[in-house]
Formats: sequence, structure tokens, C-alpha cells
Amino acid sequence: MLSQQSKESKGINMKNTEHRSQGMRKTLTINAPLSAVWEVLADFDNVYTWAPSVEHSHALNDKSQQVGAGRVCSIKGFGKLNEQITQWNENKGIEFTVSDLGPLKNTLCHFRIKPLTATSTELNMTFEYDLKFGLLGKILHSLVMKNRLNTSLDHTLDAFKTRIETGKLLRPYISPSTAH
Repeated sequence: MLSQQSKESKGINMKNTEHRSQGMRKTLTINAPLSAVWEVLADFDNVYTWAPSVEHSHALNDKSQQVGAGRVCSIKGFGKLNEQITQWNENKGIEFTVSDLGPLKNTLCHFRIKPLTATSTELNMTFEYDLKFGLLGKILHSLVMKNRLNTSLDHTLDAFKTRIETGKLLRPYISPSTAH
């Protein structure tokens, strides 16, 4: 688990800033140079090798490491979703949309990185979304989804940090010819 000094978590109302009604921001210090963090972040199609809830992922199209590139992720307990890159800033960060899932819609995820020192990097992650299903969606979000999302994002960032700092894969790489 990450220490309080290295991680900040906030549930925020994004309505006035990003045109989405809900969101979460997390900041994480990774004990590795920016180039090592970017290498893992830029390997967009292979998120399953380090993210605990992603059982498998593969390219959605023939684009790679650019705006428009996409991936399909099989999420444990949820099914499949598509993610597509909307911003690609080499060695600085990415932004991608996430297909609708449960009561969440219009989801946008940002990963921004910046060097703190030669051997440490700050990661800022923002996860923004709107809710579907009116009042029922708001209740479901309030009772279950918000806490579940927050916990899932914490686990994902813990795994991202571990992958970079140790070099260990959660799952081995699978050849694209056997991936589907």
C-alpha cells in the first residue's frame, strides 16, 4: 500500500472545470526516472501486464502510441470496455476515453507525469465521468460505485508503481497472434 506522503486522493465535483459531474484525482510519487515511467505508460495496449483488474488487453485498431490508438480491456467482474487515446504528449502524459460501463458514461482518464528529481517522478491521474440512470445511477454511485472506483484506482496505481519500481510483470506478455 502507498504511504500517505506519496499518494493524495480526492473525490471532486468536476462539473465546473471539466464538464463532467464526477471525478477523482490521485497523485503518486514513483521512485524511478521519468523515462522509466513513460515507458510503461506508453505501452498502452499491454496494461494487463501490470493492472490487477485488467485480465487481458489488446489493440483496438492499427494505431499505436498516438491520438486515435485504442485498446480493448477485459475487466474482472465487469466485462469488456474500449479505451481510446485523445491526447498523446510524449514523456508528459496521455488522456483517453473509456466506453460506458455500468452507471458511468462520458469517462475520461488523464495520466500526467513530471520529473521531481533524476530518480523520481510525479504521476497525476484524473478520472472524470458522468452518471447514467438518473436518480438510480446517483444512488448506485453513492452506495457502491464511488468507493469501489476509489479502491480500484488505488490498487491500479499501487500496481503501476510496483511495475515501474521493481520491473516485475503481474502477467506475462502474450503474443498478439494468440491474444484474441
